[in-house]
Amino acid sequence: MKNIKVTIYTKEMGRVDLNKQEYHDFDFDSVIKHRLNSPAAIWYYEDGSINSEFYYINDKIHRLDGPACIYYYENGSINSKYYYINNELHKTDGPSVIWYNQYGNFSSKHYYINNKIHRIDGPAIIWYNQDGSVWREEYYINYTSYNKEDYDNLINEMKALPKSLKLVHEDWWVREL
Repeated sequence: MKNIKVTIYTKEMGRVDLNKQEYHDFDFDSVIKHRLNSPAAIWYYEDGSINSEFYYINDKIHRLDGPACIYYYENGSINSKYYYINNELHKTDGPSVIWYNQYGNFSSKHYYINNKIHRIDGPAIIWYNQDGSVWREEYYINYTSYNKEDYDNLINEMKALPKSLKLVHEDWWVREL
């Protein structure tokens, strides 16, 4: 099925419902997408079921209490979730991007901090088989890829640093007083 309807919430015009033809003629860049506590853009399949939802605050993809972008399969189950804060993939307590297969199992998980693929407590990307078992793992720190051995060595070096040192930027350590 194809998308045939879009609902957009804007600061200038409030709610705007667009059919397929209107959608192609609509200038999305000319409006500020904005809605508190609910999706500001909702795309629908032909049958009226939701294809995707996007949360915007002042034209930035943003949501603090859940995923800011959610895509659905035609049967209504979740295809993928994206966690954004101020237009950047960002989540400190779990993966920022989660993909599901058509059976509801994880397909992949991706960890981002400030729009950079990054994780210091395990793989930053995990790929899964259809049965849910792990197929492949990729390790990144501040968008730099490492093999498992180099990653483990770097993490162990970081753990050996005095607890009074704090990473404040990817290259800057400061001593807390």
